[in-house]
Amino acid sequence: MNYFDAYTGSIVSYRSLHGGDINEVYHLKTQKGEFVIKKNQKQYTGMFQSEAHGLFTLRSAGLPVPDVIAISESAILMPYYPPGSPDMAEAGRQIATLHSTQYETAGLEKDNYIGTLPQINTPVANFGDFYRVHRLEAQLNLLRLSVDQRRKWDSLLNRVGEITAHVEKTSLLHGDLWSGNLYHAQSGPLFIDPAAYRGDPLAELAFTELFGGFGSAFYSAYREVLPISAAYTEVKSFYQIYPLLVHANLFGGGYYHSAFAAAKEYM
Repeated sequence: MNYFDAYTGSIVSYRSLHGGDINEVYHLKTQKGEFVIKKNQKQYTGMFQSEAHGLFTLRSAGLPVPDVIAISESAILMPYYPPGSPDMAEAGRQIATLHSTQYETAGLEKDNYIGTLPQINTPVANFGDFYRVHRLEAQLNLLRLSVDQRRKWDSLLNRVGEITAHVEKTSLLHGDLWSGNLYHAQSGPLFIDPAAYRGDPLAELAFTELFGGFGSAFYSAYREVLPISAAYTEVKSFYQIYPLLVHANLFGGGYYHSAFAAAKEYM
């Protein structure tokens, strides 16, 4: 008997859904309704448990995310949400509302994943220290860099505290907010596949401008709820380094060169 049978009953039909490069995703029609199941035979330890924790954390903060029905080590079961029309303005308002609550520390109570890469979230009082160690250094340590290359990166790492000096308090972030992780349901925007942590909301906004972008309606509506700091123009490229390094470690290609080009602005 399948672990999820108690929730779904017998499967009547299923079809594959677009699920990115990490998991297999299926829409199930069953005796008990319609569901989405994400599966990963590679079984990254705790991946779906940490996803469920992230969704619960974001939901508790008021962000619309999918419900979690059940999880196992290799799969997560959620309701199926019929697709609807995009509402980027509402998405912008929802993210701004999420960012409006402030916290004293960076990080989160539980580590998680970004893609298949572990993301350490050990809470740290100083955001600059957290971002340097658990975001930039963590990704750089996974790359096979020459001594000369790493020395150049060290010149950036030594400036992280200065670059992030504007951050006095943190906000809860989705953490992997690209266009593919915003699902347009009939009920409105749903934010999926988080890599949540408490950090600088400007880092989240910088992420949204990579890999497809969110459009002007998103940012206009965001500003209706929460002003965007003037520091954004100065730090946007800096905050795009981390997701570019993540992609370099996951997919290779030209992502490393894009990350280094962004880093050179601050070296």
